[in-house]
Amino acid sequence: MKSVYWEPSLQESLLLRSKDIALSIVCVSSTAVATFMVLPQENVDGRPVPALFRDRPTLYHVFLISALCAFLGSLGSLLIQHKPRVEIFCRVIGVAFMLSALAIVLYATALCSVIPLPSSM
Repeated sequence: MKSVYWEPSLQESLLLRSKDIALSIVCVSSTAVATFMVLPQENVDGRPVPALFRDRPTLYHVFLISALCAFLGSLGSLLIQHKPRVEIFCRVIGVAFMLSALAIVLYATALCSVIPLPSSM
């Protein structure tokens, strides 16, 4: 007796996974930016910068740009479905910028652990 269950083809399953990845990047990038806006901040050159990026405000701005590009690339990938080449390009842009934003946060965390923040007494 044959199974009655429907199994998607390889191409359909990859398409579903890529949409899940794009949706995950949209959620993670928007949550990350919102979280960094809520963290304790210090004024550096008249601009608020989270304490993690206190010594390197330029790194924080690069993180914001990377997270924004990851968000826009993944959102474009979700919205553009009738042009597969553009969709793949947007998805690759989203993944690349998300990885760069993650690398920036890990780099800032490593610098923060090597050079600890001064404790207030």
